[in-house]
Amino acid sequence: MNAETYCIAGRLRMLARIITGRYNDAFTHEGVTFAQAGLLMHIFAQPGVRQAELSKRLQIEKSAMSRDVQLLQKKGWLTDNLRSGLFLTEEGRLLAKRCHKIWKVLNHQVHEELDSDAVQGLSIFSAKVISLQKN
Repeated sequence: MNAETYCIAGRLRMLARIITGRYNDAFTHEGVTFAQAGLLMHIFAQPGVRQAELSKRLQIEKSAMSRDVQLLQKKGWLTDNLRSGLFLTEEGRLLAKRCHKIWKVLNHQVHEELDSDAVQGLSIFSAKVISLQKN
């Protein structure tokens, strides 16, 4: 592999599709995607977070965030108050707890499969990319 022609963006997109597919599969029986489960878990951890703040923090396009928020509302898991922010319904809180349990098990499995060197490399790479974006 030639370092000068290695496309980092292409490789990252491919890896993201592979890993995201695996996480999506884990949440199928709960009726949510990994992205939706992530939103539920973030809102559970920070009730009242504003949609724009969550979108920025998670680097999610506003349109994608709006679609998922509307879907979660339609399913009765989420309320949205422009002044107060996003809150889970009781059913949404229960779903978020189930999703967190699924995520913990799967995340542990993926860490074990990748081994500590790969996870540490990803952490270093992530920190570098994030620091470049802030500059």
